[in-house]
Amino acid sequence: MATLPPMLILNPRADPAFVARAQALAAGGARTPEQLQAAMRADYPLAVVRERGLSTEVGSAWYVYRDGHWVDGRV
Repeated sequence: MATLPPMLILNPRADPAFVARAQALAAGGARTPEQLQAAMRADYPLAVVRERGLSTEVGSAWYVYRDGHWVDGRV
């Protein structure tokens, strides 16, 4: 049975290249936050990926930070 890729909470969302890269890697085979983080760091050395882990969520959600932490959204 195929699993759905995780929902990505991307920061900054206003960086279209960053958003597209994260989405492509998640859809294309990154199966853990650690795998996605390692792949993202090829283009974004400070990238950090953390699983959200809310007990009420059915699927998985990952926070993906381009700069290693939340930024105000400016590219």
